[in-house]
Amino acid sequence: MIGKKIVWPSFIISFIIIALSVFFRMREEYMLSNVLFASALIAFLIFSWIQRRIKEDMLLFISEEYREKEWRYYFTSLISFILLIFATMLNVFIIFLGMNLSRVIVNILFGVVLLLMLYTVFSIPSVEKTAAYSIFLLFAFIFSLIVIGSQLDIGYHLPENVSPIILNMADPLFLINIALISWMASLMAGGEMPPPVASITGLYERGREVREEVMFRRNILYLSIISLIVLFILINILTVVKFPGFEPARIQWGYAMIIISIILLIVMILYIIFVLPEKTGVMKEKYDPETLYRIMILSISAIFAVLFIVLAVLTQLGKLQAIGPIHLSKNNSIDFAIFAILSSIGPFGFYEYALYRKINLMEERFPEFLRDLAESRKAGMTMARAVEMAAKGDYGYLTPEIKKMAVQISWGLPFSEALKRFGERIKTPLVQRTTTMVVKASEAGGKIADVIEAAAKNVREIKILQAERRTEMKMYLMIIYISFFVFLAVIIALASMFLPKLYEAASGAGQLIGGGSGLTLESYKFIYIATALSQAIGSGIVAGSLAEGKAIAGLRHGTIMILITYIVFKLML
Repeated sequence: MIGKKIVWPSFIISFIIIALSVFFRMREEYMLSNVLFASALIAFLIFSWIQRRIKEDMLLFISEEYREKEWRYYFTSLISFILLIFATMLNVFIIFLGMNLSRVIVNILFGVVLLLMLYTVFSIPSVEKTAAYSIFLLFAFIFSLIVIGSQLDIGYHLPENVSPIILNMADPLFLINIALISWMASLMAGGEMPPPVASITGLYERGREVREEVMFRRNILYLSIISLIVLFILINILTVVKFPGFEPARIQWGYAMIIISIILLIVMILYIIFVLPEKTGVMKEKYDPETLYRIMILSISAIFAVLFIVLAVLTQLGKLQAIGPIHLSKNNSIDFAIFAILSSIGPFGFYEYALYRKINLMEERFPEFLRDLAESRKAGMTMARAVEMAAKGDYGYLTPEIKKMAVQISWGLPFSEALKRFGERIKTPLVQRTTTMVVKASEAGGKIADVIEAAAKNVREIKILQAERRTEMKMYLMIIYISFFVFLAVIIALASMFLPKLYEAASGAGQLIGGGSGLTLESYKFIYIATALSQAIGSGIVAGSLAEGKAIAGLRHGTIMILITYIVFKLML
């Protein structure tokens, strides 16, 4: 770190002030708590500003080797960003929606974010001079001073007849929240804290050369998936088989669904951090928008999943009875857990389908583009002129890439190199294989028009075979959906008609259902909905594998089936 003489004192002072702030909030002395936290934030601003001046003076003397060793700020930056978003959501729910939740949790989260940001500032060795840094820094400083002034009864006060929304926005904890967001934006603008995407890229780049670490990342993901499956099987065994001293009727089954959704969230976060950047190792050296979009979608999904999991836990614990005009009970914890699962797999599944559909449409128009090139070449045009003529046509999603290739050729790039880059941008096996063949033929000389025409015919035949396969698979896809609906109908019939009668008859005879397990009707309903959700996810994965040839494409079908299951159970049970 740079400027170690001020690192430990600043850490110790900030930690003591934050700890006192939390202590006084727990004792319901809110004025002291808010003043102390705002003071900690101001001290943090001063410490980091001093550190920035030191960095600017010493930046020329820092070696590249030293910069490479300081990799931990990527991790602390990412964690602080996630925690700040999570704490902000909780703060908004508490202040604006009246959530019955102690503000001590928000205060602790803000304190953790503050210390992580402080560590990041002291760890990162580089800075960037920009006006945005000073602007956001000023915002953070002003909001911190407003908190101190309002709590010490100094300065301007809002009138009594002001709007409730304005009063909520003037809440000291909300103002501290804005100050933290402003300061994080200042650090990112000033180069002292990497953005989330840069943090993920940096974490990957630091360990990409270590094969054992890559295998360890994969093993973590696989172990998490296996643990999720084992946990679900164990829950079902415990509910059916009677064990000495174990009474499943006392279990609050909402917790089991919450645990499953939490594990799913953990798996998704591990996939975002470890596996997804590994699949596209050129993300730092070469801009890759698709991987960037995937990371952004998964990150947003993770945020919403965390929010729903928190709501599920608070509802199950009885800490949350209402959100605004919506009244809640413990049974609603399962609803929030299902929403967390839908948030985790739904957006990513539909994005993958949209990407698959776009690629399919591009490949369908690709033979037409090749045929036009061949015809133009036979008419006596050069390949460069043929591409320029093709760029004036309409080839759907392929048109922007063709226009880009025409621009590259107009700048003096050879046709073979422009076509090679065209295939690299499309990044589908069919297009890349065809463009490579055409490039080799162009470099070898000869009748390039005949080669392009043959390639167009080959691509067209492949797309016809793929269309026939999709048509045949639609029947199997329909069978999967029909079997799922039949399974769902049987489950609903058992839960709504057969099971209550059987339970009533068994209770009247002094016997127990389920081999003496002592389960209640609610326990059985939970088992049924968990089984139906598992069937929905499994059927969706199979449907995606059959229809599109990829298991990940089944997330879209799984989302649809989970949503249908939830609606059916809500309406009929």
